[in-house]
Amino acid sequence: MSTAAIVPRSVFGFRGDVADNIGYTDEGAIVYPAGHNVVLYQPESRTQRLISGTLDSEGITAMCVSPNKRLLAVAERAEKAMITVYDLQTLKRRKVLMSTDAGSKEYVSLSFSADGKMLLALGGAPDYNLVLWVWEKSKAAAVTKATNQQQAAVHSCAFSPGDSSVVSVVGSGIFKMFKAAEGSLKLLNVALGKRDPATITSQCWVPSDGSDAKERLLLGTADGEVMLLEGTDARSVFSAENGLAVVSLVCYSKGFVVGQEDGVVTIFEKDEKEVYRRTRAFTIENNPCKVKYLAVSPSEEFLLCSLENNQLYTLMLSNQEIMKADEMNFDVMGTSNHQGPITGMDICIRKPLVATVSTDRSVRLWNYVDRTCELVKHFPDEIYSVAIHPTGLQVLVGFADKLRLMTVLMEELKTVKEIGIKGCRECSFSTGGEYFAAVNGTTISIYSTYTCENLGNLRGHNGKVRSLHWNPTDTHIVSAGMDGAVYEWRLKDFKREKENVLKGCAYSSVLATPDCKTLYAAGSDRKIKEFEEAPGAGTQITKEIDTGTSLTQVCLLPNAKLMFAATEAGALRTYKYPLTGEFLEIKSHHASISRLRMSWDEQLLVTASDDGCVFFYDVKDRDAKAAARRDQERLDWSAEVLVTRSELDERKSRMAELEQQVAELTMQTEYQLRLKDLHLQERIKELTEKFTAEVETDRQKFELLLHEKNEQEMEYEEKLKQAEERSQQQLSTLDTQYQTKIMAEVERFQTLTQEKELLNERWDEQNALLVESHERVIAELTEDYESKLAEEALRVEQLQQDKTQLEREFEEIKRQLEEDADREIEELKERYEGKLVAEKEVSLRLKGENGIMRKKFTALQKDIEAQKEEIKNLFEQKRELYATIASLEKDIASLKREIRERDETIGDKERRIYDLKKKNQELEKFKFVLDYKIKELKKQIEPREQEIADMKEQIKEMDGELERYHKTNSGLDLMIANLKLKVDGLQQEVLSQRSGRNDAEAMVRRMQHDLEGVVPHIQEPKALKEAIKQVYHKYCSGAAASAEAHDDLEREAARQREYLEKTVDSLKRKLAKDSELHRTDNLRVMQENTALIREINELRREIRQLKSRVSGAAGAPGSLGAALLGPQKGRAPGTPPTFGSGTADEGLRKELDMQRDLISRLREDTGAKDAKIRQLESLVAPRPTSRERLPPMDGFPAVGGVGGGGAQPPAERVPSMLGKQANGGVRGGTGPPSSEASALHAAGPDADKALGENAAGAFAEPDTDDEAAEWAAPEASAAGDDGMDGAEAAPHAEEFEGAPSADPSAVAAAGSGNAGDGGGEPADGAEAEDGGGDDGGGAADTMPPEDEQPNRAADAASDESANTPSDESANAHGLHSAAVVEASA
Repeated sequence: MSTAAIVPRSVFGFRGDVADNIGYTDEGAIVYPAGHNVVLYQPESRTQRLISGTLDSEGITAMCVSPNKRLLAVAERAEKAMITVYDLQTLKRRKVLMSTDAGSKEYVSLSFSADGKMLLALGGAPDYNLVLWVWEKSKAAAVTKATNQQQAAVHSCAFSPGDSSVVSVVGSGIFKMFKAAEGSLKLLNVALGKRDPATITSQCWVPSDGSDAKERLLLGTADGEVMLLEGTDARSVFSAENGLAVVSLVCYSKGFVVGQEDGVVTIFEKDEKEVYRRTRAFTIENNPCKVKYLAVSPSEEFLLCSLENNQLYTLMLSNQEIMKADEMNFDVMGTSNHQGPITGMDICIRKPLVATVSTDRSVRLWNYVDRTCELVKHFPDEIYSVAIHPTGLQVLVGFADKLRLMTVLMEELKTVKEIGIKGCRECSFSTGGEYFAAVNGTTISIYSTYTCENLGNLRGHNGKVRSLHWNPTDTHIVSAGMDGAVYEWRLKDFKREKENVLKGCAYSSVLATPDCKTLYAAGSDRKIKEFEEAPGAGTQITKEIDTGTSLTQVCLLPNAKLMFAATEAGALRTYKYPLTGEFLEIKSHHASISRLRMSWDEQLLVTASDDGCVFFYDVKDRDAKAAARRDQERLDWSAEVLVTRSELDERKSRMAELEQQVAELTMQTEYQLRLKDLHLQERIKELTEKFTAEVETDRQKFELLLHEKNEQEMEYEEKLKQAEERSQQQLSTLDTQYQTKIMAEVERFQTLTQEKELLNERWDEQNALLVESHERVIAELTEDYESKLAEEALRVEQLQQDKTQLEREFEEIKRQLEEDADREIEELKERYEGKLVAEKEVSLRLKGENGIMRKKFTALQKDIEAQKEEIKNLFEQKRELYATIASLEKDIASLKREIRERDETIGDKERRIYDLKKKNQELEKFKFVLDYKIKELKKQIEPREQEIADMKEQIKEMDGELERYHKTNSGLDLMIANLKLKVDGLQQEVLSQRSGRNDAEAMVRRMQHDLEGVVPHIQEPKALKEAIKQVYHKYCSGAAASAEAHDDLEREAARQREYLEKTVDSLKRKLAKDSELHRTDNLRVMQENTALIREINELRREIRQLKSRVSGAAGAPGSLGAALLGPQKGRAPGTPPTFGSGTADEGLRKELDMQRDLISRLREDTGAKDAKIRQLESLVAPRPTSRERLPPMDGFPAVGGVGGGGAQPPAERVPSMLGKQANGGVRGGTGPPSSEASALHAAGPDADKALGENAAGAFAEPDTDDEAAEWAAPEASAAGDDGMDGAEAAPHAEEFEGAPSADPSAVAAAGSGNAGDGGGEPADGAEAEDGGGDDGGGAADTMPPEDEQPNRAADAASDESANTPSDESANAHGLHSAAVVEASA
């Protein structure tokens, strides 16, 4: 057999963990999953067809049969969850659907639409996305999330059979309905009444009957009830009356069937009023588990049930009326299956039998020719291994307590011998069946099959033996174990003949060639090893084949042409022999293959797996002649069975009783038949007489009715003639009357024609007069509107001049304010340079928050751009309205020409003129409405304060969570340090004990040596006494003193330790008390600063309102032309609006001066509070530096601590909602930022918590784009405090556009790096911000990548930029000053 192929033949097993795991085809075949395949089983012929799963997938998770029974969808777990659609007629693959929309590696439920064109797929954890596929186009039409906010599991989805746009899902506490519309799935509101959705466990749509009634849906609950929904409303509830949870539902034409726990199946049927009622309930005996899924055959004759324990049962649904509820009415579908992993398997030689054992404590004998399970035996003990005798008449079973040799009877396994081997994991009969080997831990015991005598024990393994292999002549046996040893034993003297030990490798399977010259083994090192005897070197590894995966079993054909190997992933490999590493692979199991066996005739390969399935493969020989020769030489299967004498006698007596009962029943039946014949003859005679009498009566009735019919025909003919005569007379009378009326109408028509001509002449004269008056009115209106247009043009020109004047004034004010701000910045810079280190610490802590705020302001920037685009669209609409007005004027001109032509009547012309006037009025109204809408839309273009507040609240919650994590980590660090100290102490104590023990041993050795020197004086008493005395003085004189001194040292050490512990506890209590006092003071100061910030923001709002009132007063005299022109085109975007008069401008300046005075007073108050804070800070002892750090935020480089790279206290790193105020000063423009930063620094997380609610009040909104850019400039300067260069600060200025303006003092940190406490040296990892050029000024334009930044940049920053601000820093100061004045105004 140089070339061969393996083809799947059949399978015994079933997977109960696959969703919707049963179904029917249109031909009545049953579809179910087994291992990594889908099986199509014909119950009548017991034949199977297999659909193999994808080789690279991890297993089947769900399946579904289409409503027309022609398509099958199979979902498999993979890196990308995949769905394969098959044609059930040809078993060919139609489509493969793969997408990341599932949000998981698997789909947990599938459902076809009624027409089979759409496929609904429910993804698994964690997202549980619902994907609607147009599977023929491999396109996802819609995706939505099916779970809730708690990420509860969802396990079922279904299409409505009548409306394919409606779908439903059911999960743990979840029931939802969706409707597919416009490329999305929209959630529907479902009214369940008082029912809790958390109790819903299953669902099933009632098939549509084609009527217009609403779609009906059945919902099973955990309370044993079924709800009926019509549309989205609950209609009624039906109870199963047993309180068991409803697990599955299926509908059929007469009603529906409910699958429940404890193996209960309940049937409901419809009555005449379309209401369901419970009719019967049946129980599947000996299976107290859930009925997971139900399916009804196309003919509705059978009901198929799949159980949780991997069993399939059928119920004759058509005969359920005559069944008794207390009987077992279910039949096993095919064969009963294992309920757990298979632990042992063996194949028989003389019979087509395979023996298997499983963790379900059962032994099963499978007939792979008849495809039946011939014998099932359950035991109370665990079973680990099995072996079947070559004759098929005996089995060897390894139990947890003993090894039992059993005889295979017709319907029973009878124990012959019990051997005291506990937990035997491997046992095997010899090739001829004369011996059997059993593993007892590390020992292999050889027994005689017929006498059960222990012939010998093979000892040598140091680990458990995992595999045994007999040679064809039964003279040698090969073993392999967990200790990495492979031995070949000679049974003649029970000695090892070959051996090889490879430590660290646990072998799982071993085999030998027929001549035992070569051994093969597979183990945990993922290699197949070939062993051969080397002359003078013993058994050596001659070849290693790397398999890339762990092999569990290997098998070699007897003629040594192919090798089969089983993997942990459930795949079966075919290697060419001799081994080259090439292989073919098929996957039939979804779990590890535990056993692999080959039949003696080389025609069949059997695998058993942890998934409880047994697969049979045909080994096809491509050499047809060799295959035919083997078929001719093969013996027929043995048909003998064993029966005990008592059983045979019992059967004979039973047969005699049955024969006697048959004879008696035959006589009774014949007698009953004769009686029935007599009774039927009498009955026939009675019926014949009755029928004859009825026929005679009916004949008489017929003659009577015929006579009445003839009389009525004659009567109605006479009546018809009379009616025709009357109608003829009436017709002649009507003809005469209508002739007279027609003549009168003709005369009347002539008179009206003459009157019409007179009226036409009169209307022509009136029409001429109306036309002349209309032309005069049109001319007057034209002159009036032309004069108004001229006035509007003059007004526009005047407004342009006013605007230009105001712009010049604004530029002058701006220049003066910038100069003032520059001077103020220089003063503030000198004042706050001493606080630069504190600002840098705060900036390091705020880096995490900056990253979050960057994302938020990026989103806000996008919203602003969208609003600008909307404004642009409104301007386009306005231009379109202008064009519409122009076109309407052309229409008026054309109407004038039409009036002059006088083609229509006078009434039509008057109506047209009226309509035109009405249209002009409507256009004026429409123009006014549009102007009003434009103003309203301008007012709506403002930042969304509510969204910003929600985001700030979310950030506050995240800060609190981060604070909790930090506290937890600090506690764990302290615990780890204590444990380490304890370990160190214990280690030192162990070392001292060891040294003491060594000293004692040395002393004992010396004493022994001295005693040996004393022994020679044993005969001389004096010399012996002197020698003993010397030994005594040498070893015993100082013992008591040393022991006493040692006790004193221990007591002193204990006293010192107790004193130190008390001192530490008192210091801790004092520190906690002082810290609480300082925290309270700092919190109070910080709250006062917050009140000042809020007051400044209120003043800003009042200024903004005053400004808006002045602007409104200036633009009040607007007219229709101004409204049509819209905003002034000459003003640049972002410039403030101009004022209407000089008086209003002067009042605004006075108001600004008052506000500046108020701000100055507030700053003085803040300075006093700042001094107080510094005084409090001087009283607070510095906090010790923590060993640990918080992890860096994504997108920011890790920056070293302050003061030469030391670690910063973790509490300083916790981001907070007020971090930005500490970084760039108070954004409202009030006092020094260091005061708030110090307060926040000292108060820690409690300060964040106290001001979390008021944080939103500390921010203001920009009025224009320029204001937002000016407000963002201090943020770019403050970015220098975070250790970023100019290139990094620029994006911050864009991201913070629209944020509140910063305090001028915030730019004191611009142009300086992360200088530490000592000598201005930068912190480790900091980046140089200024000092990039030769003159020491100017910010660096670009920075190298983070991994290439040299340390010299930090040195330059510490030497130059810390002393002299750069030019660009000065520019930033100027922009900041302007931002302060603009924000105040």
